[in-house]
Amino acid sequence: MEQPKVNVLLATYNGEKFIRNQLDSIIAQTYDNIDIYIRDDGSSDQTVSVVKKYMEENTSNKNIYLIDNGGVNLRCPASFYEIFRKCRPAKYYSLCDQDDVWYPEKIQWAVERLEKEDNHQILVYYSASDYSDEDGNVIRKSPLQKDKLEITDVLYYTPGSGFTMLINEMARQKLILDVDPGKELHDRWLIRGGVCFGKVLYESRSTASHIRHESAVTAGDAGNVNLLLNFIKEELLGDDAKKEKEFLGHFLHVFQDSLREEQIKPLRLFSRENTVIGWFQKVFYPRRLRTRLGGEIALRMMFLIGKI
Repeated sequence: MEQPKVNVLLATYNGEKFIRNQLDSIIAQTYDNIDIYIRDDGSSDQTVSVVKKYMEENTSNKNIYLIDNGGVNLRCPASFYEIFRKCRPAKYYSLCDQDDVWYPEKIQWAVERLEKEDNHQILVYYSASDYSDEDGNVIRKSPLQKDKLEITDVLYYTPGSGFTMLINEMARQKLILDVDPGKELHDRWLIRGGVCFGKVLYESRSTASHIRHESAVTAGDAGNVNLLLNFIKEELLGDDAKKEKEFLGHFLHVFQDSLREEQIKPLRLFSRENTVIGWFQKVFYPRRLRTRLGGEIALRMMFLIGKI
């Protein structure tokens, strides 16, 4: 029986140092029916040359395609959305960052899980992952996530990273091709869409390792104190929180005719302009909105001072 086609979508930018390990790990997948679509966002290093060399020397049964970028730098997430639009149709689509290393069974495990579901609905799969240093030593595993997510779990938090995700063709059509995803990061947009309109599947096994480079450490790598300090810098004093509010408003605008009332209410509350009643409802909102304490405290502080 022929395996369902899986398209791997890889967006690159100045990834010369990392792209070989990532491509090697994709080619080494135990799952065979894979096409790899790569869009480079105008790298100034040798990323494209490395990709072209792999295309020339590739002897596996996994096809590699380099998408013409038209000389345009789209940045993330627009570069990913462009690959979704330009690649050939497949049954499943797997997102891929340039500095990950996939474990050999990553695609196999995901497809086995997805094939048990009704593909006439939106399906979004994501898994646990490991975070490693540049020498390949595991720093930590991603936090355990809920088996069943609700809309409040995906307003200000992304349970799964994009590099662990697979979606089906229905998700690509309904959440990307038929609408404008805007500028929100693809992983949160897709998971929220899966929560609202389909089914989200969580795999507790780690399927990939994400390399944390000293020059690219994010809030997710920090303890609660440093996490809180990062949120104060980026959200309380910066513009990140305002952008998140705008993203929620965009999601509501795009899907308002399809959302249920219990989904519309929190989206409307957290995306509209502040009022006295709205301020009170947000400050004392009864459900937790972020899993980590530092992030939750920072969010409530922003509600309290009326920033969002």
